[in-house]
Amino acid sequence: MNTTSERDDTLACGCECRCGGEPASPVTTPPPTAVEYAQDLAAILAELHHIHADVHQLASGNALVSLHHGLLAYTDGESFWWTSPELNHAGSPLLSSTPTLLAAARQLAEHYAILSAREATDVVRNGLPLLADVIEAEHVDPR
Repeated sequence: MNTTSERDDTLACGCECRCGGEPASPVTTPPPTAVEYAQDLAAILAELHHIHADVHQLASGNALVSLHHGLLAYTDGESFWWTSPELNHAGSPLLSSTPTLLAAARQLAEHYAILSAREATDVVRNGLPLLADVIEAEHVDPR
């Protein structure tokens, strides 16, 4: 039994630290960078869907995940967006987006399967984004 003369290492916060009885503030980790978030998506695509994807850092600070000719996913570190190979009622490609890694990986794997079944010329004719176009648009001229 503790008496007032005995030392009690368990403080009001319930720990044995020297925080003075104040609960410690939760440890916060910085949000992932766009490249880190893109690398996480590429890892999930490889592990769960056996899809190899390349990650590219863009001059804008965003990152790009290249999965297939015509299937490029962009991220700002908080969400993903890409042009779907599915067309809307007017025949134009749809923009898809999601803030979660698993949902992005699942949807992108579905779109990857759609594009893999198509001829490459169909992909180009449908106006889907190509990696070379993005790299050219993001190029920063040092002059």
